[in-house]
Amino acid sequence: MSVASTKDDYAIWKAWHRYRRFGTQGRRDFSVKQKLQHAGIATLGRLFVRACFDTCHWKIEGDAEFRQDVLNRRRQFIFVLWHNRLSGFFAWAARNAIRSTSFRIDSIISASKDGEFLARLIREGGGGEIRGSSSRDAARALRTAVIAAAEGANIASVGDGPRGPRYVLKPGPILLAKAAGIPILPFTWACNRTFQLHRSWDQLMVPLPFSTLRIRFGEPLFVPEDAGAREIVGLRRKLESSLNDLTDWADRNTRIRRQLPTPREGEVLKRRQSIELDERRL
Repeated sequence: MSVASTKDDYAIWKAWHRYRRFGTQGRRDFSVKQKLQHAGIATLGRLFVRACFDTCHWKIEGDAEFRQDVLNRRRQFIFVLWHNRLSGFFAWAARNAIRSTSFRIDSIISASKDGEFLARLIREGGGGEIRGSSSRDAARALRTAVIAAAEGANIASVGDGPRGPRYVLKPGPILLAKAAGIPILPFTWACNRTFQLHRSWDQLMVPLPFSTLRIRFGEPLFVPEDAGAREIVGLRRKLESSLNDLTDWADRNTRIRRQLPTPREGEVLKRRQSIELDERRL
């Protein structure tokens, strides 16, 4: 190996390491406190992904027709999911990134400072970032996502945005599918042991170790390049209905055996008015 190739390899590794830590921003854009916070969150995120890999039992449905095509970059999709199902999706994405070096997925993430926590987790898991959301820099995010798709990337987008309301689809994924010319693939999951933030707007869910993680994909949705405003509205409603049907199915068919923190009496969990927890009705 020549000295020149060694220098080139080091430069590539250094650039990748810098991107993993700071993304498209520079080192000086973050304070020391922020750097420590992001590093701590990234460490916890890696531990969570490892806990899912090593202890959770995965049941994946609806991916038989496209799995190998996606892993080998023969097909592309825009993965759309609800905000409170983020953790399971990125565990699935990181799992595939480890199995196949050709797998690439770029996620649309809020351009806010809080969005950097999630962006760091995604970069640590081998994914890419597209900064912007429905409430901030939406046009820039759309342009960047179209370019990434043209380069062969899959795109991940949160249907109800960074602020909600929960389970109400924003038009962004439909507009992206129209501009990029690739289909939308709905995604959801549920598990029998979960940590859930009941008081947050999205009721974020995180699988606990030794859970049974049930993942399901919906049918691809194609958006014609010449789709007009009325057709886009109809497709948005169709995708929202598909995501909600998938989520209802996953929640109904997953018996909750453990939940942290324990729900209070009468508290709504997920999308149901009541659930069975260890065969007891709340």
